[in-house]
Parts: sequence; C-alpha cells; structure tokens
Amino acid sequence: MDEQAFWYIIASSLEDGGGYDEQLISLKRILQGMTDDDLIAFQEMVDHMMAQAYRWGLWGAAYIMQGGISDEGFEAFRAGLIMKGKDIYEAAVVEPDSLADIDDVEECEDFLYLACEVYEERNSDGAIYDRFREEGRAAPDGDSFDENDSRYMREQYPRLWEIYCADEA
Repeated sequence: MDEQAFWYIIASSLEDGGGYDEQLISLKRILQGMTDDDLIAFQEMVDHMMAQAYRWGLWGAAYIMQGGISDEGFEAFRAGLIMKGKDIYEAAVVEPDSLADIDDVEECEDFLYLACEVYEERNSDGAIYDRFREEGRAAPDGDSFDENDSRYMREQYPRLWEIYCADEA
C-alpha cells in the first residue's frame, strides 16, 4: 500500500462527519472489506506515519495543546493527528504551530490497533503481529524542549501559545 491509498482510506473514513468514535466505526467497516495482505499493509503504513510524526517539535505542540503530555499520550496524539487526514498531518509534521488552525487533536489510541483487531477477528492466529517491523526510534527527531522554558515555547509555537497559554504570559 502506498501513501496515496492510505490517505484515501483515511479520507473515506472522514466523509460521514462526526467525531473519532464515528470515524473509527467507518474505518473499521472499510478495513473489514480489505484482504489480509491489505490489512497488514495498512498497519505498516500506520506504523510508518507514526514514526514520521515522532518529532520533538510536534511533541512540544502537543504539550501546549494538552497542557502536558506523557509518552503514551503523545503516541495517542499522533494517532489522532493521522485520523485528521493528510493535509493536517503533513502540515503539522513540517510546522507544528499549524495545529493552531484546527479545533483540537483528540488522543485516539484505538486507531493504532484497528487493523490488527480486524485481522484478529477474521483469522485468530496472531500473524499480523509477526510481520517485519523496523525498530522504532529510541528518541524523537529534532531537538528536545524544556516545558518549563515558557520563552522558548512561546517563540517556537506563537500561535498555539496565544490560544492555549496566553493567560500565563
């Protein structure tokens, strides 16, 4: 599966509107119509997109938006970001402060395992977990941030700071 096909599936799951719960239901219906090989390819693309978004700059933006965020929370945040669709995801990976243009990114851990769940419901053999996976990065790309350095955070994320932290100035 290439990125175009992946993003088409995500866009299709957004068509009905609603929140993440409705989108997950729509996405699950789409995934249920896929072959096992396509499910595995979809999961590999989820893993790839998660790795691409594993960046300190994006983590800093999530930190501001969420008022703090753990490792697990950042993982769920990135999943929610992918569910927002290609344009929002790609803009945020390049320029995290662009997240000021959207309402919110909900943490959506369930998305991370949805293809695995569909595969398991169909096969009950665990094979989707045995697929080849590249090792995850030990640390996010880029330079880390100090959440206590409000000057740095304000300079790096001026638009998000204005929305989420203006009263702290």
